[in-house]
Amino acid sequence: MYLWQQKHCYMEWKRPNTITGSAAEGSKYFRREDIEDRLWNEIDKNNHVLFLAPRRVGKSSIVKHMAKNNVHSFACLYEDIESDSSIQDFYRRLCRMTYVALSVVGKNKSLLSKWLKKWRITSIGKEKITIEKNDLDYRKEFFDLLRDLQVQRQKIVLFLDEFPDVLWKIYKRHGNDDAEILLNDLRTLRQTKAFKDVFVMVLLGSVGLSHIVKKVTGRADKVNDLHKEYLYALKPTQAMAFLDYLMKDATMQIDDETKKYLLDKIGHFIPYYIQLTIEECDDLLFEEQRPELTKPDIDKAYKILLKKHQYFEDWDSRLSKYFPHKYAYLSEVLSVCAANNKLTIQEIYNIALSHKNETEWKADLDDILIADGYISDEDDQYQFNSPFLKDWWKSRHPII
Repeated sequence: MYLWQQKHCYMEWKRPNTITGSAAEGSKYFRREDIEDRLWNEIDKNNHVLFLAPRRVGKSSIVKHMAKNNVHSFACLYEDIESDSSIQDFYRRLCRMTYVALSVVGKNKSLLSKWLKKWRITSIGKEKITIEKNDLDYRKEFFDLLRDLQVQRQKIVLFLDEFPDVLWKIYKRHGNDDAEILLNDLRTLRQTKAFKDVFVMVLLGSVGLSHIVKKVTGRADKVNDLHKEYLYALKPTQAMAFLDYLMKDATMQIDDETKKYLLDKIGHFIPYYIQLTIEECDDLLFEEQRPELTKPDIDKAYKILLKKHQYFEDWDSRLSKYFPHKYAYLSEVLSVCAANNKLTIQEIYNIALSHKNETEWKADLDDILIADGYISDEDDQYQFNSPFLKDWWKSRHPII
């Protein structure tokens, strides 16, 4: 709640229920029960899941809610694992997460006591422990841990965010051999019934895991048995419900016609972009002590957001990071598409020829730009999914 002062008049101002920094939790989380149900269904079947969506679509918020509101008898925990850069880092984390997950559900005290002594666990608190023992092979420790769990028949579900980034770091810092060891281990965990009965992973990523696996191994079949779930943008009815959820009890007022205009302006209903727009509009009205939002306000907020590059740069940087040798081709496809609003398949092929990419151009189009949410096609006409991203890309990479 804020107090706005002008000419000695004070006005209470309640902000919308938005969050655009960290993942949405608690009252900030707008539930996606259809996605939650699909994920739980696969977990119930002991299927390991690859949960994919571009950044900022809301996948982390969904699984954090699932981990903390588990209605099953599973021991669940979510963590962002992006900082891990070695096999030892990864398995040490899995050991620690498993210990914490079991501690939270209050089961298997004899096992917890055993691991407490062996790993020299300190700083015990809610979801926060430190494993002090450094001279252990935590890869071996984790597989031994799973064998202990088989006896107890306790199922662990770990939600691991940004797993593709971890595999990429291991590959870049330690080479193909270590990355392949990890991929083979995960395949063993997925395909060995004794392990599947007690341990399920939900791997989250904002870039397709198959891209990285193909770089490491030359083929993508080592992850083909992962069950894939995709998080798409909100449907129009969901987007309107989300907008109402954000605006409940807020000072800023939006009539039905203006709500529709706002959503039409955004076009592709990613929760993050809806919230950015709402926050920018709210800031404009707050400055003017004016609660009613108008269409010109929305247009102004949209233009302001396009100049805030930090909200869009990740879409650009991840292409140059993961596909440096293909970046020139991919970037030109997006730049021409943004400038012309649409591209035909022939126009894309012509761009590929100019970059000497005659062999893989269509696979790159399908497996990178389409699969990772940049563009989509309809009757061989390709266009940006998000008007926001299209307009930002046009300003960032203009055709001269």
